Amino acid sequence: MTVNRICRMIPKNKQKAIREIYEDTDGFWIILNEGWNADGMDFPCRTIHCGGDDETEASTVEDLKYQISMIRKL
Repeated sequence: MTVNRICRMIPKNKQKAIREIYEDTDGFWIILNEGWNADGMDFPCRTIHCGGDDETEASTVEDLKYQISMIRKL
């Protein structure tokens, strides 16, 4: 999976929420702009993290789609 693939998964109405998307050794990270929340995470935050060594690409994609769907404007 690539960062470009993640960008294509983000609906137009949520693209303005995204400040940054990147990948590191821990998986994929989506950082939200001020005024947006990642409601699918365990606590109020502006950071989405998915993937890593213990997850398959399919489960990472499924988790990312869910987390992206849960982004909301405060």
